[in-house]
Amino acid sequence: MSHYAAFNAILTFFFALAVSAASFAEESAPSAPPAQVLVPFSATYQAEFSGFGVTAERRLSGNQNSWRLDFSAHSMFAKIEEYSRFTQQGLRLIPQHYDYQKSGLGKDRHTALNFEDNASRVINVYDKSRSINNAPENVQDKISYQLQLAVDIANGKSPLKYLVADGKKIREYEFEISGKEKLNTSMGVIETIKVQRVRAEDAERVTNIWFAPEWNYALVKLMQQEDNGKSYQITLTKLSIDGKEVRIEN
Repeated sequence: MSHYAAFNAILTFFFALAVSAASFAEESAPSAPPAQVLVPFSATYQAEFSGFGVTAERRLSGNQNSWRLDFSAHSMFAKIEEYSRFTQQGLRLIPQHYDYQKSGLGKDRHTALNFEDNASRVINVYDKSRSINNAPENVQDKISYQLQLAVDIANGKSPLKYLVADGKKIREYEFEISGKEKLNTSMGVIETIKVQRVRAEDAERVTNIWFAPEWNYALVKLMQQEDNGKSYQITLTKLSIDGKEVRIEN
């Protein structure tokens, strides 16, 4: 496989499937207030496909009046940068602006979306013909929905369904919790919640995601089995929450 094809295979895996390492003030409990407060974090991930490695970083900064989630993935051949600005109203995240840039191998690409009127209108900055004037309620952008998923899991919400603006299209993503599992990571052994992407009954593609409640619902691992039999995996290698590095002594 060429460097370009391998890079795009990994990055498709990161962007279309990876759910952000979200952070919360505390894990919710029946007698406790909802776990609704996001906390700044920084997370590093590694992925490999056919010997071709990619490093990815995610960073959340700001406060509930103005959050920013940044994602970057790079290799020696290409680079992708993506970010979302959004606000928070209780348990709901409301996107304001989404930006995506790819440079390096292949054709460079830049996409920008403005979410106006409480996200009821989605304006495509560089192609107004692909704007959405009557966006569905609770619409998300391509990475804000990832944090919304983690917020909902922390608060026990169901069903886990999300409408995501992708250009002029609205895509639906659905997930379900399948159980708990202990994982051995480079930072220590941690108990996780395992989440699976819901697909059609005859679909051969399988996607599993592991979140760590003790690490404020950070994404620890994501694995996908493709319909051609190949599998991909990303793993968390470093995590800081509110400026403090996460580490467990086992």
